[in-house]
Amino acid sequence: MSLLNFLYLAAGLAVLAVALFLCIALHRLARALAALEETLMTTDEAIQEVTPELRGSLGSANDIAAAVNVGLRAAGEGANRLTDVVARSLGPTQSTLYGVRVGARSLLRSFTGLDGAAPPEPPKQMDR
Repeated sequence: MSLLNFLYLAAGLAVLAVALFLCIALHRLARALAALEETLMTTDEAIQEVTPELRGSLGSANDIAAAVNVGLRAAGEGANRLTDVVARSLGPTQSTLYGVRVGARSLLRSFTGLDGAAPPEPPKQMDR
């Protein structure tokens, strides 16, 4: 056997060994991909089952949010109206409060006999 024949035999065995290792690696990869495919199919089925329920829940949440928005809009309009009414009635209210304050002071002075100054001294009696 010549050296060249030995090299051909060694190269052929090396190619066969590489092909065998590649077949083993590809077989393992195929098993992993099959398991991944099964997991993805199960996940897809679960998502298909949950999707209608999720759509219903999202629709309910959307309806609730719309109702809250309507309520907040109504409350905001009511608050604006109240602010306008308070602003319009603030002038007469302040005048009324000022009148009540002045009337109370006047009533207090009439009962106590004070003019807002020092209390009056009783008249002195002259000795006779």
